[in-house]
Amino acid sequence: MLVLAIYNLKGNEALLARELAAVLERTVYEASSRVRAPGGGPSVIARFAAPRAAQDAASRLRAHGFDTLLLGEEEIEDDERRFVVRGFGLGTEELSVESNGGARLAVRYQDVELLLRGIRIVEHESAAPPPKRKLSPVRAVLSGGLILTKSVRQPRPPPVEEREGFLQLYARGMPPLAWREGRLLYRSLGRTLLLSRHANFLQVVAELRQRCPGATYDERLANRAGQAQLLGPTLSPVEHLDVAISVLVAALRGPTG
Repeated sequence: MLVLAIYNLKGNEALLARELAAVLERTVYEASSRVRAPGGGPSVIARFAAPRAAQDAASRLRAHGFDTLLLGEEEIEDDERRFVVRGFGLGTEELSVESNGGARLAVRYQDVELLLRGIRIVEHESAAPPPKRKLSPVRAVLSGGLILTKSVRQPRPPPVEEREGFLQLYARGMPPLAWREGRLLYRSLGRTLLLSRHANFLQVVAELRQRCPGATYDERLANRAGQAQLLGPTLSPVEHLDVAISVLVAALRGPTG
């Protein structure tokens, strides 16, 4: 899959929507939501199976003045390409991190370029409730009163959502550092350790922001609405969060960042 996005959106929204609709052969109404992206984008507008079709669409967009991002599978982040943080220490000049497997890295605060905060949403299917018996006058008549009820299947409850905060840290020459609210060991906070995991996670985010003043901070993925706005109507935030992260990072750091 190749993902095509536009970003750096500036100017009259109505004009941009007409231009985008013409290139994509969509209605202006459909195109309007893609050019109203917060911060001027990025906004995913299409995905392709064939590289040639994706490249042709990107070329047409650029010819109409749009800045484009075209990401292939190899450019979409996943945990195999990240350093998932378990333990950490916040030193004076640098932070030290350790993975669950014991790998260690040290990162100078001055090398941190981007802090990207968001939430990861996981949906769990609820168990189907057992069928219940309901009075059935028709069955009672047909059976001569021997069968008075029938089995009725109850509707399945909606999926249960589980949400976990995360922070992606990007530094020069380093893999992405993934900080997950539920995976971190907070003991290094010492005397400032708080009672809840969520409160401790927010404290870590605040500390990193303070210690990395030169880094760009972005939190538009911190709610489902922001994720949906970036991904568009065809990609689910639950299933394609890594696409949203990768597209946003490419827009904020530059496609080759």
